[in-house]
Amino acid sequence: MLNNMNDEKGKILLATLAGIGAGVAAGILLAPNNGVDTRDSLKKTLTKVGEDVERTVKNFMDKLESSNATDDGSSLVMRGSWDDVKGQLKKNYAELTEDDLTYVEGQEDELWGRLQQKLGKTKNEIMKVIKDL
Repeated sequence: MLNNMNDEKGKILLATLAGIGAGVAAGILLAPNNGVDTRDSLKKTLTKVGEDVERTVKNFMDKLESSNATDDGSSLVMRGSWDDVKGQLKKNYAELTEDDLTYVEGQEDELWGRLQQKLGKTKNEIMKVIKDL
C-alpha cells in the first residue's frame, strides 16, 4: 500500500516536472521578443521553475518523512550556497574549522564523518541542523 502511494506521488512529481519543461520549451519556441528579452525572460522563468521544483521536492520529501516512508532528515535541501551554510555552521559551532567543513564532490561521507566526530551528532541530526539553517 505504501509503495503504491509512493509510486503515485513519484508519477505526479515526474508529470509536474515534465509539464514545467514542456511549458518552458513552448515559451522559447513561441517567444515574440528579441534575443536579449527572450534570454532575460527565460532566466526569470527558469529561476521561478527552479524554486517551484525545489519547493515541490521539499514538500514531497516532507510527506515521505511524515508518513515514515523515510527516516527523518534523510533528505537534505539547503537554502543558499555551501559557503553560506559553512559560515552559519562555524558561527553556531565554534569548534568547527575550515578543514572540518571542506566539501569535495563524491566524498560526502568523509564530510559527514568529520562533522559527526566533531559535533557528536548522528548524520540525520547534522542534516536536520543544516536543513534548519
